[in-house]
Amino acid sequence: VVVFFVTSSDSGSLVIDTITAGGKMEPPVGQRIFWAVFEGLVAITLMLGGGLASLQAAAIATGFPFTLVLILMC
Repeated sequence: VVVFFVTSSDSGSLVIDTITAGGKMEPPVGQRIFWAVFEGLVAITLMLGGGLASLQAAAIATGFPFTLVLILMC
């Protein structure tokens, strides 16, 4: 489970870092560390703020608008 979360977090940080670096394939290391730490802090805050229920609510609130866009695209 730990390997899954670490790998997923690393991949997410890489994607966010690449987007914020303007698509550069080798963005600055400090920037990637910032995004990894920020992503971890968000996850910790959500878990402390109500555990799994708050995490599920955040995922639904974030994904719902995207669902509408996908339906319109279909």
